[in-house]
Amino acid sequence: MLGASHSPSSSTSSRRDTTNTSEEKMGLSTLPYDLLLNITTYLDLRDIHALHLTCKSLYDASTTRPVYRKLANDLLRRCRALPLKGFQRLSDLSTENLIHSVNKATHYETAWRIRAPRPIAPEPYNNGINSHSNYMDVSPTGRLAARVQQEGNKWYKIVSAPPGEEVDWLSPITSSYTLCATKSGKVVCWDVQSDTCLAEWNPGARWELWKCRVEFEERTVFFTMAKVLAGSYDDDRVMEFVLMRLTFSDGPSGESSLQPPVFSHVTEFRTTGVVMNVFLLDPSERLLSAFIWVSTSNTIGLYALPDWDKKEYVFIDTGIECVMSSNWSCILYQQHIVIHCEESDAAYQHFYPLSLLRTYTSTLPNAHSTPVISRRVPPSRTLKKKFIFPLFVETDSEPDLEAEMQSTINQAFLQELTNPNIPILNGDSLNVAGPSHQAPIATTSSSPSSSSSSSSSSSSSSTTSSLIIPATVADNPNPYPFPPWYPESAHFVRQWWPSLPNIPRVSCTVVLLAAHDQQTHRTRFVLAQHYFRVPLDHAEWENEVSTHDIPISDGKQPQTKAQTANGHNRAPTLEDVQDDALMHLWYVSTPFEVVRVFDGPEEEEDGGMAERPRPLVAVDFGHAVWIEYIDIDEDHRRNRPDGNIEKDPKWLRFVTFPPFSEEYGVELDRSAGGTEGEVRTLETPPELDLGTVETINIDQSQGAIILSDKSGQIFILCYE
Repeated sequence: MLGASHSPSSSTSSRRDTTNTSEEKMGLSTLPYDLLLNITTYLDLRDIHALHLTCKSLYDASTTRPVYRKLANDLLRRCRALPLKGFQRLSDLSTENLIHSVNKATHYETAWRIRAPRPIAPEPYNNGINSHSNYMDVSPTGRLAARVQQEGNKWYKIVSAPPGEEVDWLSPITSSYTLCATKSGKVVCWDVQSDTCLAEWNPGARWELWKCRVEFEERTVFFTMAKVLAGSYDDDRVMEFVLMRLTFSDGPSGESSLQPPVFSHVTEFRTTGVVMNVFLLDPSERLLSAFIWVSTSNTIGLYALPDWDKKEYVFIDTGIECVMSSNWSCILYQQHIVIHCEESDAAYQHFYPLSLLRTYTSTLPNAHSTPVISRRVPPSRTLKKKFIFPLFVETDSEPDLEAEMQSTINQAFLQELTNPNIPILNGDSLNVAGPSHQAPIATTSSSPSSSSSSSSSSSSSSTTSSLIIPATVADNPNPYPFPPWYPESAHFVRQWWPSLPNIPRVSCTVVLLAAHDQQTHRTRFVLAQHYFRVPLDHAEWENEVSTHDIPISDGKQPQTKAQTANGHNRAPTLEDVQDDALMHLWYVSTPFEVVRVFDGPEEEEDGGMAERPRPLVAVDFGHAVWIEYIDIDEDHRRNRPDGNIEKDPKWLRFVTFPPFSEEYGVELDRSAGGTEGEVRTLETPPELDLGTVETINIDQSQGAIILSDKSGQIFILCYE
């Protein structure tokens, strides 16, 4: 009996022990890797870091390449570039380097949205490598390394500009190289790790750099140089362009090659008329385009080289009116050349199929011949979408600046601004026949970037005189109409950085709007920003109605129908919601006074010469940086670095706009109660005199701002 009673108890205990053992073994850490990988696709980096802290098995599973490749994919889909070294591509990165790049890019993205960028922490070099910023790396045996060792570790780096030359244009190519055009016509590739010249192209004449494009896959930089051969500010002007290539032999490690880069000639061409801008649409297909102002009709001429290796060209009059309040860019999309135009209240996209343009191909008889317009050809399709403006409600904290300007602005000045015969260069009416002065790695236009810290001041939202109510419908009035506000400069930024297949192509527009007061002789500025895609309206794009027969030469843009090909209204889709969200405009709405520099006299419409100011503003995707006059009392003036009293103190200002969201088009933070970009003040080195700065660039992928000054120094400021 005792034996019989003991047996069930022993069996139950055994089953309980087996169950407990099974329960102890089952858990997240015991799941197969494929299931864990599937779970991580729903997690962001913060969640992944939490997994790292649980146990060794989950740490090992969540630090694999597939997990971080998905996180890198998420960053790229939000249009956030990874801080790669040199000409590296994502496929070149080891798993360790991929993890490091994703962590750093996420840190930049999160920190810059919450607080101001602050200087990186100084640290000793490890064989010339700085773990905080690729820009701070130095060649261990170069003269720069010796100077850094002597001066100590800093958060910024000072390198030389080409000696004996005045810098006309400067832009970073990668974190290792800059491309510099001088006022004598030279183009120099400068190594910022060794502070030496790697290659130089000297045409022996005064040329101006107009456009630059970096091709990371080919480790090549294409750029165009231009000069005026004859004619004035009209259709008789003849210009010559040279397309050059700068080829690097760097390997996949991102380290600089021992072989210097090589300049080579690609092609050259001539144009007639006032060239507004040149676009290197697709170097792999040898496709190039340009916008030319047709002065006799005040319309946009489209010039294209379908294959720049051949002496063939296309030159048509689009019939699209050229007005001062418009900003222009050109994009290649699905075998269409797209003329992207933004006016004060709406954006337009005019589509020209390459197959249509090729039917108007002409051949130049010799190298010295000039092209002629073949005929007027309207776009095959035109899309229009209105901007969605926030509603500004004025408070009593400060006077209504716009109302003051409206009442005091000189009417003769307004009449000059509204003259339809004055074209613009991508929104910059002050640089019609001049070169680009903005960072090319970060643009397709003329322009390749919150708790307070010690490097930040109060944001502009603390001093603004307006409350901003986000728009819920598209009929809010434009808070900065033309006139009195006009585009001083416009910056169109495409994703220039190395990416992955199937990542959507998105563009960012930042417009510097200006209003001039003739009584005080002051010009005030605001910034407006939004994102856009091609097509900007998917509902209209799916409509098969052509606009071939719609006249547009009368200055009115063609209207399209929001219907499908069968004539029925189309049900809204997620893409439609995204398209609408992208038309929301974001502002730096507190007027400020940006510092402008003079590049020398430029030709006016009447043939005379005048000094044209260039604003010191640089834009990268979702970010802008500029030098601004400090509006303070005389008693609060700062001392200059040389010890003299600064009459016009300045500071370096920075703004991060709401990021692009593939799901929503843009991340609309309605809980914040507005659509205002938050302006911060950046810390600058004591050696940098902002009053002597001549060029400014931003590389948001590396958290760097690059400036050059009149003394021939290049300042690379690294933030995190």
